[in-house]
Amino acid sequence: MRQVAGVIRQVFTVLLSLWSGVIAIGSGIPDRVVAGHLTVPLNPGAPGYRFVDALGFRSEAPVAVVSPPGETNRLFIVEQRGRILVVTNLAAPTRTVFLDIRNRTVYGGEQGLLGLAFHPRYAQNGRFFVFRTQMTGPPGVRYLHDVLSEFRVSAHDPNVADSESEIPLFREPDDAANHNGGDLHFGPDGYLYVSVGDEGGGNDNYGNSQRIDRDLFAGILRIDVDRRPGSLPPNRDLNNPAETFAYTTNYAIPPDNPFVGATSFLGREVDPERVRTEFWAVGLRNPWRFSFDRSTGELWIGDVGQSAQEMVFVSRKGANHGWAFREGTLSGPKAGAPAGFLTNPEFNYVAPLYTYPHGTGPLRGRSVTGGVVYRGRLLSALHGAYIFGDYVGGNVWSLKRDAAGGRPVVTRLTGFAAVSAFGTDPRDGAVLACQLSTGLIGRLEYDAEFSGEPLPPLLSGTGAFTDLATLTPADGMVPYDVNLSFWSDGASKQRWFALPSEDSRIGFSPEAPWTAPEGTVWVKHFELQTVPGDSTTRRRVETRFLVRNDLGVHGFAYRWSSPSEALLVPEEGDDEVIDREVDGRMVPVVWRYPGRAECLACHTPQAGHTLSFQTAQLNREIHGFSGTINQVAALSAAGYFSNPPASTRPLRRLAAPEDASVSLEYRARSWLAVNCAPCHRSGGTGGGPLDLRLATRTASTGILFGRLNDDGGDPANLVLLPGDPFHSQLLQRIAVRGPRQMPPLASAIPDPAGVQLIMQWIDELGDPPAQTASGLEALLDGGRVILRAVQPANRSLNLEEAGVLGSDSWEFVDLPGNDPSYPSEPREWQFEIPDGDGGLFRIRPESP
Repeated sequence: MRQVAGVIRQVFTVLLSLWSGVIAIGSGIPDRVVAGHLTVPLNPGAPGYRFVDALGFRSEAPVAVVSPPGETNRLFIVEQRGRILVVTNLAAPTRTVFLDIRNRTVYGGEQGLLGLAFHPRYAQNGRFFVFRTQMTGPPGVRYLHDVLSEFRVSAHDPNVADSESEIPLFREPDDAANHNGGDLHFGPDGYLYVSVGDEGGGNDNYGNSQRIDRDLFAGILRIDVDRRPGSLPPNRDLNNPAETFAYTTNYAIPPDNPFVGATSFLGREVDPERVRTEFWAVGLRNPWRFSFDRSTGELWIGDVGQSAQEMVFVSRKGANHGWAFREGTLSGPKAGAPAGFLTNPEFNYVAPLYTYPHGTGPLRGRSVTGGVVYRGRLLSALHGAYIFGDYVGGNVWSLKRDAAGGRPVVTRLTGFAAVSAFGTDPRDGAVLACQLSTGLIGRLEYDAEFSGEPLPPLLSGTGAFTDLATLTPADGMVPYDVNLSFWSDGASKQRWFALPSEDSRIGFSPEAPWTAPEGTVWVKHFELQTVPGDSTTRRRVETRFLVRNDLGVHGFAYRWSSPSEALLVPEEGDDEVIDREVDGRMVPVVWRYPGRAECLACHTPQAGHTLSFQTAQLNREIHGFSGTINQVAALSAAGYFSNPPASTRPLRRLAAPEDASVSLEYRARSWLAVNCAPCHRSGGTGGGPLDLRLATRTASTGILFGRLNDDGGDPANLVLLPGDPFHSQLLQRIAVRGPRQMPPLASAIPDPAGVQLIMQWIDELGDPPAQTASGLEALLDGGRVILRAVQPANRSLNLEEAGVLGSDSWEFVDLPGNDPSYPSEPREWQFEIPDGDGGLFRIRPESP
């Protein structure tokens, strides 16, 4: 920072003159016109099964919905961050906070408050149990633990827990953030059952899946929280302080647990004093939600697969479900299963009742969410059916066993994106579902007849275009363009938006997604050249709609059937095989028309619902009727913002992979922001602690040397390892298509430019270029003051001004060229300060 005396700078005069100059160019955005011809419903009706809002309000990241035994008018919602809400008077729901232990909970990715169970005699004793991840440990040692605890309700208020009543049952040290399980249920026998994952990582690299003599991982536990007569103490090494801390005397082992007294396991000797007799079933990877059928007592488990299949098990005492020898019906990542493992009754192998493959479609997905067996009063066709879903794919299914051989018959019921748990309404047994991304608690209902306003069956019926042959938008459909499009297998895209009324406005933000009023509609049109570079092979493929409503957004798509019409894609989505040239040869490639639940897998509240409707994407030059203008400035001049920016100069913009004038790191961060950050962000739906938003500095994203939820069995694998593309799993996963691909949806061909870009960045990180230090130099040239510096490669220099020395308030200097830019090579950076009152100036360097 250098003080420049005698320099007078008239900020407002300069700003006004520059802004006036922008407006005089002429806007490329039409004057505000309401799209009065749109016939797109805010909340489309549908026949058949659907989830409706059960409570009329949202919670934050719900992962369980539970009622105390015998009650019919209260629900408890478990929020992953560490709170439990109580909802009273379900006919006119009212919510309050029942328990808040956020200060004692580690939250993020798959960590947090994960399970809740009320004691069978809760009405008499007020005892309940929770499972969470927590930093804790013996004196002097703090470590991540999976913690099962007992709490009690307040003696003074039945809707408030006593947060100081915690009694730990076990605190299992955990080396990874994922695969925590954490579901809790009391069985028909009155014992507490607990699901635990394999500790995390990939390929069972902690070696827990087929062990009963080490830790409490990879199975279902069964414990006696009442310590009944005849129950046994857990095995523990009393000489090991860490172990005596982890396994308390606050619970006991039912004497008929299957591994009590075991001297062998899988044909190998084990020390009965070391056996973890808590185990009821073993060989599970990440049992994400289990439940008991209250009529039959059967224990149903949804177990999340690794790279190929998702599993549904009906378990039993002592069952071995096979992981990591097996992944569903396939061979698993580990060898070493004893001979006859699948057939010898000694090993008690229990195969999945049902599996489904990874992928998109009505019977596919990527992360099962275990459900409940329906025993309610209202949906007779589902009586006895197991209702479960997929978190990523958004499908919700029913599973029934046929009368002939007990084979599963699975039917897709509806879509419900980001479904994290199922429960039941205590009034009538209706199926409830938690939506992690929105906080919605949905209730499964059925309409025999179509109800509500239908979606137009033809694109021409939406009113968005006046001529489909020429794709002429209707009045009020505002075109816009983006700096960097999400990779969609090489498709080109056109975009429009429409506001619902003359007085509606967009909420502007420099970094966060823009907000839009209920009734706003976005349209995105896709076209493909089946032979890249040959315009004669261009064809229309799909036109998608996204509508803002009171629940967030809903999306739907039209599939082009001719050059002048497109048909509504079914609710569950559809696939089309298109012959395309890939790597110089024609091959059949599947184009996925997303189902309506699939749309919501990416268009989440955390991502702002609309992925490209934000400053870094729309901050670009467009061609207007009077010349070239900044698109954000044009929208502002046309009156679209409720809070227009004072200037577009300090605003960030995304860079294209091929723009060699921009640094490699900033181009790579731009690509990741578009293709990965919708899920991988603070509070996002992607697993792990990554935050790949453009505004997050690279050092804070968690990407460099970042640990993986699934390292593929090789601890050398990291998210991104500088100089090592082979062990950089981010690169490996964007370069492939299949079960492990990233992004997980909407693509069948890797993005060659994106893959090449990330590969080059990894190489550069391994041998970073030297940086040239920048310094601010002030020169007097007649009556002018010139500020000059050297801008290093891959660094933005920001000129700021303060009124007095020592000020904590530095303001952006609104001058041409003073904008966030990250050049690929060092360059001279120079400004002329207008005559003014004088002031203090500094350069604030910034890395991507």
